[in-house]
Amino acid sequence: MAQLENQRQTQGEENPQTPEEFLRVLTEQLQDIKQSVLDELQQEVHKLQSERLSLNSEMEQMRSHYQQQTAEQRLWMQQLAQKLATQLQQELRQQQLNFLAANAAEQSGNQEDNSYELLAALNSTLSSTLRALQQDIDSYQSNFSQQLGRMQSLEQQGEAILEALVTRIRLQLQETYRPERTSSVPRVTSNRRPPNRLGQQQQPPTVTPAPTAPATTTAPSPQAANFKLGVVLVLISSLMFSLQNIVVRVLLREQNIFGIFKVGGFITPSPGNSLLILMLRMLLVAPIMAFVVAPLFYNNTWRDIKHLGQKSQFGRLLSVIISGFFLFLSQFFIYIALGNIPTGVATTIFFVYPTITILLSWLIFRDKPTFLLVLATISIYIGGFLTAVPNFGVGAKGNPVLGVTTAICSGLAFAVYIVLIKVSRMHPIPFSVVNFTTILFLSASVLPFFGSQVKPTMWTSLLIGTLVLATTTLCGYLFTNMGVPLIGPALASVVSASGPALTTILAFLIIQENLQLYQILGVVLVTVWVIGISAENLKPKNPPTQPTANR
Repeated sequence: MAQLENQRQTQGEENPQTPEEFLRVLTEQLQDIKQSVLDELQQEVHKLQSERLSLNSEMEQMRSHYQQQTAEQRLWMQQLAQKLATQLQQELRQQQLNFLAANAAEQSGNQEDNSYELLAALNSTLSSTLRALQQDIDSYQSNFSQQLGRMQSLEQQGEAILEALVTRIRLQLQETYRPERTSSVPRVTSNRRPPNRLGQQQQPPTVTPAPTAPATTTAPSPQAANFKLGVVLVLISSLMFSLQNIVVRVLLREQNIFGIFKVGGFITPSPGNSLLILMLRMLLVAPIMAFVVAPLFYNNTWRDIKHLGQKSQFGRLLSVIISGFFLFLSQFFIYIALGNIPTGVATTIFFVYPTITILLSWLIFRDKPTFLLVLATISIYIGGFLTAVPNFGVGAKGNPVLGVTTAICSGLAFAVYIVLIKVSRMHPIPFSVVNFTTILFLSASVLPFFGSQVKPTMWTSLLIGTLVLATTTLCGYLFTNMGVPLIGPALASVVSASGPALTTILAFLIIQENLQLYQILGVVLVTVWVIGISAENLKPKNPPTQPTANR
């Protein structure tokens, strides 16, 4: 017992501080740590701001250097053209003098005609030379403008990254180190216990922070809001494309709208009438797309289209025109299918095109499919079979064999169109303008060979339906081009892959189109695996090559 008393006395001498002094020392140390961390973070922020200023100055220097270089090259091209023209004139004059001196004795009467011929040859030579120089200058100017646009985009990206980083650090500082209130001083709760029978030391006091006010809920970041907006826009675009098929179905077959009234069947389902609908639709969509929508989203639309007319771009021009031909075939076949089989069935069978795209990419680009893609291909074909088979039963409206066959042909043609998009390597907006113009030209050219039969009393209803069809087409295209930059093309393809399910649901709600259990199972199977194929494209090792269906 004496030893224990001596130990307690010794420990008391070594630690003479009271709990209040211990708490004060601890608080001072925490304040020092906090101040040091704040100083370091402020230094980092100042460093980032200085780096941003240096980047801005470097970009300004690069821009001024580029402008100076462009001006020098333009001046050099002008000087070169002048020198070439002067040299050509001198050589032609010398040739003319030699020719006149050699033939002066024999052809004195033909000197005036020869001079006119030489002047014409000189004029044509100079004109061709100047045209070639002008083409070279235009190509150089387009290349410089593209490089300047890339530099501006890189500058904007760098500024956005720096601003996001500085904002994030500022928010973290505000959330982590808020001004402390007087009530937030930690209080000491003495959890003392009576000494046990051995007289051991009591437990030290426990420091418990006082309850503070709950943190306010931070507002959602702009990136999250833009992401949600992009998903909503792409989903609305997919709904517009699904509504297109329903409108075509109503134009070709009489339907019970919302179970209230019957409307539709303005023209009979036939290849000629399908071409007529397609031509009327493109007659409205193509000019609006070319002169209103395209300049709104991409300023260089007509410059890129004009660039396709050059001889060096003949291969790309051919691929773009061929892609428009296959898109025309896809639209033509799907319209025939919608007149003979239900809307959800035709759309589901059409969505076999990702499997055909996988096979074509394997054959052309040597892009070997993974096991998941092979399994998805088999499952999609099974789903399409389950969807198509019940249409061959007794009492089926239309021609099921023709409807299923044309739906498959539509998917095949659209798969070739997707592959040609990758081959053409062109901006989607001028690419779509050329495609829509090609479809309009082909439909107007082929229609006289098939012919169309429309009753005079049905023209007004047909034109109203075509106007609705064109409106859904333009709205779908606008929402797609506004939503894809917000979420990216890969995720947009995942959202758009819900087309079969959305079309089936809209057809059930609007035109009371019922499917059998096997058909619903096929629609679900195709939708799930098409979404799976689109999700596979989200992986970095396999970047997406299939854009949103431009239907």
